[in-house]
Amino acid sequence: MLRLSKARHGMGGIFHARVRPQERITLRAIREENHLRKEGIARYNKRWRSWAQNRVRQFRLPLPVTLTSDTALMDSNYMTTCVQKAAALRKHDVHLWFGYSKRILELKDELQPDQLGYILWGYGKSSFLDGNFYRAMMPTIKAQLPNFQSHALMSLMWCLKRVKIQDRDLNRAVAQQALDSMDALRPSDFIKVTNALAALGLRDSGLRDAFSRAAIPKLEETYAQQFRDAVHPLTIGRLWNDEVTAYILERFRRIFITARPMHLMKAYESAVVCRVQSPQVWRLLSHDSKSFYVRLSQRHIPDKGREPSPMHWEVSKHLADLGEAHRNSFRWGPLYIDIGLEQMEADERRRCIMVDGPSAFFYCSDQYLPAKQLQHQLLTSLGWDVRRVRWDDWAELGHDADRKKQFLRTLIDGSRPVGEELPDRAAMTREGVMEKLRHYRGIQAEAEATERAAREEAKFDFDT
Repeated sequence: MLRLSKARHGMGGIFHARVRPQERITLRAIREENHLRKEGIARYNKRWRSWAQNRVRQFRLPLPVTLTSDTALMDSNYMTTCVQKAAALRKHDVHLWFGYSKRILELKDELQPDQLGYILWGYGKSSFLDGNFYRAMMPTIKAQLPNFQSHALMSLMWCLKRVKIQDRDLNRAVAQQALDSMDALRPSDFIKVTNALAALGLRDSGLRDAFSRAAIPKLEETYAQQFRDAVHPLTIGRLWNDEVTAYILERFRRIFITARPMHLMKAYESAVVCRVQSPQVWRLLSHDSKSFYVRLSQRHIPDKGREPSPMHWEVSKHLADLGEAHRNSFRWGPLYIDIGLEQMEADERRRCIMVDGPSAFFYCSDQYLPAKQLQHQLLTSLGWDVRRVRWDDWAELGHDADRKKQFLRTLIDGSRPVGEELPDRAAMTREGVMEKLRHYRGIQAEAEATERAAREEAKFDFDT
């Protein structure tokens, strides 16, 4: 029974009742659906797409559980449901997830493939990152992989993409398993698996060709709301062949009415990738499709932007001390630029500096993410002279302002070739990366403490 609260200030009804958390999410989705339906019909005259309730109901297990129960008493089924429910309700209690991780490792030999799928979906949804947990789970996941069905395969790759863990052997095994079970793979899961494989850097040309041969028949099974996720710049640039790329770009023009801003932005970037990397495919597109993407580049696509990191602000401060006029964190077409220098080079190319924090690399690695490599290649091909400040190089400079200014002066001098690719350095060991990361975080914490103390000292006390 629901206990309804008293109406206050003219409000009341079911939306202001005292309800359980899961019911509150459903009611909020209904309310937002009504608001968006009215706004969409009145202002944009668009068909309504009910994404709000789908995301609530898609991965739900019916077993009633208490999230804070003693984990030692949980069996595999109860544990799986707790992880799924905690992720769906967006519980970000670190102690809760550490407790779940400890119990899952104790139960890992009892977990069924579908339970592993729900657990991996929950960890991907929560973005909980514990390297020891994933390393301990990998042998079990690899042993159970031949028994993974559609949902479990999707959850595995989606989780690895979210936490940025690279395991090339596992990627190849997942790709082969997806190809072997292609008939049983749901179209929406096929899209997420391929997007994740591209984001994690699948390099096997044979597997990529096999996915391209299977892509169009599988994508033909999708509805518009499912297909809009297939338009992704990484798959366009790193996975699909020319035929699949042309099919995806042509079809998106016909279903764009169902797209949200993030889909429009990805479609815009995908068109740029196609135009730069595969001009022969761009020439094969119909006139209507090319006109659509030109108009898409000219329309306003809502975007919240990106907030500069503390390292970014520090680099900007030292550039200002050097007298380099620049602009911070702005969007250029579909791409983001961290720092754009105002002064042009002799060949009229503009220079920019990209600040690469730890999130620009795979977890516990100094190897760039494929998304960063694609961004670098696009910018250099479109006329930018791109320089990069890596977090590990910046950490070695410590607190010495003079060394940092000299580093930046050396960095921005000279020029880089057009269309330059972003090379990786020789891979460092995981222990070496973690040691550098601890050093970097210590320097950042000391710098923030010093800045906070300076602000407190500069405050004016009106009582004195």
